[in-house]
Amino acid sequence: MGTKTGIEWTDHTFNPWIGCTKVSAGCANCYAKTRDDRHMLGPVSHWGPSAPRHVTSAANWREPIRWAKAARAAGRRDKVFCASQADIFELEAPVAARQALWRLIGDTCDALDWQLLTKRPENILSVMCDDNLNLGFFELTRCWLGVSVENQAAADERIPLLLQTPAALRFISAEPLLGPVSLRWKNSTDFDTPHPRHKMPEPDECGRICTDEYDGLRELDWVICGGESGPNARPMLPEWAESLRDQCEVTGTAFFFKGWGEWAPGACAGHLPTHTERTATWWDGRWLYDSLTPRQSEELHCDDAPDLYRLGREAAGAMLDGREWKEFPTVRP
Repeated sequence: MGTKTGIEWTDHTFNPWIGCTKVSAGCANCYAKTRDDRHMLGPVSHWGPSAPRHVTSAANWREPIRWAKAARAAGRRDKVFCASQADIFELEAPVAARQALWRLIGDTCDALDWQLLTKRPENILSVMCDDNLNLGFFELTRCWLGVSVENQAAADERIPLLLQTPAALRFISAEPLLGPVSLRWKNSTDFDTPHPRHKMPEPDECGRICTDEYDGLRELDWVICGGESGPNARPMLPEWAESLRDQCEVTGTAFFFKGWGEWAPGACAGHLPTHTERTATWWDGRWLYDSLTPRQSEELHCDDAPDLYRLGREAAGAMLDGREWKEFPTVRP
């Protein structure tokens, strides 16, 4: 449940319980539900609004205590992603377990950076109220608070809600990225509760304050981006990932490109296809799928080449514009 993790941007994964309900396009191919459906977690499904959530074992709950002890001994801080197989802010979450989680975070926050990612930021404040948490809890306990953003609709809905909640660091996970996302919105002074550590831009020589469209991005400390994996993985157009990277470079926001997933540009393969491969081309706002043989590939004009090939996650890799982007935000003391 948590000792090891394949997620590059964290050190440990902790699941206080298992189960959730799909809420948006990013959930369509949920790997956690797939695992549950294969009876890896028992005979009863834990997905859906009426399904029971499976609280993990006492042994699993002791793991963060062990991680914190090791981190203290080594003089470091470890990152803990919570929860990869649930959403702690869903209304169906087991209340007693959720309240126990807050206590666990409070007991270990001197050594662990808890990374809390949700698709339900509209519930954050009500959950905090129900559980009698101080509005500054996530900042005081040095939590990294984030929202999943798979497309522009999700960004427009979730990011402003995220920015209403104080936290040590705030981030978005654009994985799987299913469409172009602009992080340009009005600056933080347009929100009711701007984060106190974010300063207004300095006035110029004429006393004017810059209201650049990117001011809102300065409220985010980190952007994670990646394509989708799995048998039903949907493609990610390179321009979508490049745009997010470029936006982050303007403001100096840390950008972490996790990888292409199953589909990637042909350049990632490093050679022409040696066998028939599935291809995807973005046309008129939708994906067109086809297959390509080595002979067809040799005869293609560069302008007619498909946007993406289904190379598989390992072969696709994580190169974006000739390099990897594995940036982390600055952790403040």
